[in-house]
Amino acid sequence: MKALIERQLYRPAVVLPLLVLMRLMVTLDFNLMQVTFVVVMKSSQYMFQAVFRHRFDQAGRRDVRLPQVNAVHEKTCHC
Repeated sequence: MKALIERQLYRPAVVLPLLVLMRLMVTLDFNLMQVTFVVVMKSSQYMFQAVFRHRFDQAGRRDVRLPQVNAVHEKTCHC
């Protein structure tokens, strides 16, 4: 049983999202409404970026890099 639990839970695909969610909940004092709002906004942001990149790649401009936002300083990096 212990081996089964270790195989199922000790994977980055399972553990990392749980850690991110726990950090977010602690940061927002376990307010589920704020946590839900942040999760919805972040997921919509990622979806928008994925659609934008898909359309950008289809236009044939694969050699141009998109500006990336530094999460620590929230500034745009053009590297």
